Amino acid sequence: MTDREIEAAFEKIELSYSDRGMLERLKVLWRGIRSPRGTKEYKEALIECQRLIAPVVAVLLPVIAVVLLTLLSDVSRVHERAIETELMEAEETRQLEEMPEEIQKLTEDVTDVHVDVPSLTPNINTAVPDAATSPTMAQPQTIDAVMMVKSPVILKNVYGTLRSSGTRGQALSRYGGDRNTEDAVMRALRWLKTQQRPDGGWAGQSEGTGSTGFAILAYLAHGETPGVSDEFGLTVQRAIEFLMRQGSHDPMATHALAEAYGMTMNPNLKQVAEKSLKGMIEKLLVTTWGPGRDGDGTTRPDLLGMTFNVMALRSARLARIKLSGMDEALKKLKEGFMAQGNRTLGGFSSDHYGPPGANYRRTGMWHFMIGVVGMQYLGAGGDPIVEKTLALLDDIWPPPTLGTTDTACCPVRSNYWSTMVFFNGGGPRWGRWNKAMKDVYVKGQEVEKGKYTDHKGKSHEIGYWHCEDQHIGLQPIMPTCYIVQQLMVYYRYLPTGSKEAWQGDVEVHATAIDADDIKVETGTL
Repeated sequence: MTDREIEAAFEKIELSYSDRGMLERLKVLWRGIRSPRGTKEYKEALIECQRLIAPVVAVLLPVIAVVLLTLLSDVSRVHERAIETELMEAEETRQLEEMPEEIQKLTEDVTDVHVDVPSLTPNINTAVPDAATSPTMAQPQTIDAVMMVKSPVILKNVYGTLRSSGTRGQALSRYGGDRNTEDAVMRALRWLKTQQRPDGGWAGQSEGTGSTGFAILAYLAHGETPGVSDEFGLTVQRAIEFLMRQGSHDPMATHALAEAYGMTMNPNLKQVAEKSLKGMIEKLLVTTWGPGRDGDGTTRPDLLGMTFNVMALRSARLARIKLSGMDEALKKLKEGFMAQGNRTLGGFSSDHYGPPGANYRRTGMWHFMIGVVGMQYLGAGGDPIVEKTLALLDDIWPPPTLGTTDTACCPVRSNYWSTMVFFNGGGPRWGRWNKAMKDVYVKGQEVEKGKYTDHKGKSHEIGYWHCEDQHIGLQPIMPTCYIVQQLMVYYRYLPTGSKEAWQGDVEVHATAIDADDIKVETGTL
């Protein structure tokens, strides 16, 4: 072999072991695979196939991994969406929108709350404990110990979903309230806050239990509860604690206790409310309606007290307080109202035992309104006696006023019940009454500036009302309590004439956050 041939052979061998480009290697592979087995080209193709396995696998494995991860991610997202939908269906009343500033603390959710936990006798302390230093107690002893626990149920038929800022705006629009009425409400609530005594009560009726109960009802009507309301939460807490310390309660206070429990689900409060309600029930169960003369063993029906009894028992039932004799007590109250009603002519009496006659005194005709309200909240608003009574009042009942009239020596109290009567009935009667009521009360409020600063340091107007009521109690606290609740009638209760108000008193899940807010101005400074 010549030197040239040897050199060419070495070049050929060197070429076979040199790095070829990927394209050249693929060509060799393609040519070799097509060549007969055993040939040099076929063997070279097998070698190239072995050499190409590593880079091919290096490229394909990441691609396959990415594809698999993408598929798994898509499946995971599908499952997540299904779970979210299921949760929303299970808590479809829970709104997930940002809520207005005045009740932002309502965003704190508490679940699995057992509201019927047995409680020891309350050891009430009006001092507000420091949350950072107070020890954890196995059994809450004061109302503030559980004031941050939000009720797991909201009682749709009396309060709750209507008493949040979002639904409040909707109810104002639906039933005839407006910015002016809500501004008057906020001025009144702020003024009442300035009048609270150091012990948590307000001066007035029944040594303070009645007036304090009525003031509490005013705040509850606006959705202000301990642990939720920044501006009024402590005010309501101190007032409730005041009632809890009292040995007995008049019907106004009992009503407030029952409603406060329904809106807080505080087990200590439940214990006090039940005790007060039991006393009311026991008294009603042994009552025999009659003239009420000394020694005859009968009781003359007092429509005003009886109607507060009705409201207290209704609130208790809707708060899921279950006491023996509640249904019988409500039936006894209905018997009392019917005993005082004129089934032929219409009208209710509270001056004496028995129905009013044709010559019933005109200044006592506000008793007609009390009787109608009692019947409405007993579920008997459709009784013919109610419509007959309203037909009588169409001709003689004056528009709302802060002064006395020949048909109402107690104008604010009579107007309070009239507002509920007409609101529950709806229709043209309510439209006429509401228009006159707003005009009288918004314009008649006595407004003060520069005397109130809220929890954020912002100055607001405050306001109250005086009236010529002969029996209402301390001025101007009681007139203000009566009137401010009239201006919250739009969202304080559902009308008894609506089907919603009588849907079995069903429980619904609490609305944790307000939604569909309709902005209402709550201050003018």
